[in-house]
Amino acid sequence: MDRFLNILTYAIGLLFVFNGLMWLTSPADIASTLGMPLLTGHGLSTQIGDLASFFLVVGIFSLLGAYTKKTYWFYAPAALVGFAALSRIIAYLAHGAALSTDKILVEVVVMSILLFAAKRS
Repeated sequence: MDRFLNILTYAIGLLFVFNGLMWLTSPADIASTLGMPLLTGHGLSTQIGDLASFFLVVGIFSLLGAYTKKTYWFYAPAALVGFAALSRIIAYLAHGAALSTDKILVEVVVMSILLFAAKRS
């Protein structure tokens, strides 16, 4: 089980790093896969900067946790994706956003895997 969990955390890390790099190299492509328009001007700067940072931090810290087996590396990425899920729910309840259950589910699963890995390391 521990080997499977380690492979899973590596996969999460690599996927998130890939998405972060896509925000830096091909933002139009990654934005469309996430169902969002690419913004312009200052909005584009914020969109690329914030989303690249989000994905790169989740990915790099997950890879560090998988590689070093140090539990503390898993907490920041788990918190980031967990708060992303919570923020999506708040956006739905308070601001009329669509309820992105597919994205919320992925974020909750990723958060759970990372927290489980932190407990098992």
